[in-house]
Amino acid sequence: MLAYFLINVLLAVLWMCMWGLFDIWTMLAGFFFGYLLLGAVSRTWYPDGKGYGSKLLNLASFGIYFIRILIQANLTVAKEVVTPKFNMTPRFVRYPVKGMTPLQITSLANAITLTPGTLSVDVLDNDEVLLVHCMYAEDRQSAIKELDELRDRLMTEVFGC
Repeated sequence: MLAYFLINVLLAVLWMCMWGLFDIWTMLAGFFFGYLLLGAVSRTWYPDGKGYGSKLLNLASFGIYFIRILIQANLTVAKEVVTPKFNMTPRFVRYPVKGMTPLQITSLANAITLTPGTLSVDVLDNDEVLLVHCMYAEDRQSAIKELDELRDRLMTEVFGC
């Protein structure tokens, strides 16, 4: 994926040189056309049809999903701050991450920590369990369900597993 991205940047630079215009709009146009070209070419190399274009779209899809849950969590925490009543139901959750690589565990832990109201505390039991503190977890199953959705989207859309 990184090699395709670097080739795409090179195609964008070549596009700018071809037109003799060195501004952001020409570069973005070159990047767009390079993206289309690499997406079409890479589909022939991957029999499942998941080339450079679909991987980048999956990454964008995860970005939109993560921004949505980030906004929801920020609104929940902001509501907690401005209301006088204490509505939190804090809980520590031991979340299983067995079978994930260290990079995948780190990415999941960072995504959890970036979301307000949750915090990755530690990786326990030889990288098999992630200890997560949740501010709003009425029961363990609902907290696990939300973490499962984040993990599943991360694994499929970012890591392609």
